[in-house]
Amino acid sequence: MSTEEHQLPATIAHRVRPPLVGLVESSDRDWPRWLVVWIVLLGLSFALDGWLGSGIAALRRGDFQRELAALGQWGQLSSLVIVGVILACTQPPRWRRVFDLALAAGLTWLVSILLKAGLGRMRPTHESPYAFDGALVSSGNHSIDSPDAVLSHYDFSSFPSSHTSAAMVLSLFVAMIWPRLWGLALAMLVLVGLSRFAFEAHWLSDVLGGATVGALVGYPVIRGLLGIRLLDWAWRWLVDRDATPALPEVVDSEERALARSAAGQP
Repeated sequence: MSTEEHQLPATIAHRVRPPLVGLVESSDRDWPRWLVVWIVLLGLSFALDGWLGSGIAALRRGDFQRELAALGQWGQLSSLVIVGVILACTQPPRWRRVFDLALAAGLTWLVSILLKAGLGRMRPTHESPYAFDGALVSSGNHSIDSPDAVLSHYDFSSFPSSHTSAAMVLSLFVAMIWPRLWGLALAMLVLVGLSRFAFEAHWLSDVLGGATVGALVGYPVIRGLLGIRLLDWAWRWLVDRDATPALPEVVDSEERALARSAAGQP
């Protein structure tokens, strides 16, 4: 058995260090301070939701609206499949990374759904940003313009924006797999958040909250190659206890790919 197979999976996985990891995990970062700043920003956006409202009429016109709506699906199932297929076809040795993407997307979706159900925040189309009717929180203020309207679960699922959380996951994945595409990944994330606000689907704090959920759930899964590690564990437990883990091979492929990217090679 090789030395790598004796090492803890987390130790092997953390050898993969794309530029984004170096940025996030740099010892120079004062993350407690940035965490406080982000919490204050979230709180401020929530306090100002009533004043800011939701929707940008100038962006809801003709072809521009249709283009923004299409780009706003970044992070949804079709885009996840497309990115996974591109990775598998262009860089076959890295195809297993799609399991990290799938696990990150699935867990993020689950956390978002639980928060939506627990808080039950009303959508911007229903008057008040401070109306809640969830399993954990209820404001008792459910008034809407039309008293005869029938409200659905969708109407009480504003926070967080699951579109934005999903977009964050896919953008993190793209930025880690193809570091030179970090600008595109960031732009797509911003466009998704903008579309959710512009089309009156979410308040600003919903968008920021969705980005937070996507980052907190998606980053450690993708960073730690947890999808591949889970697959290794399931395969050895259910199929072949003596199977060689795929993780060391995947890590080697990742290191080679990142080295080529750093050297400006395809």
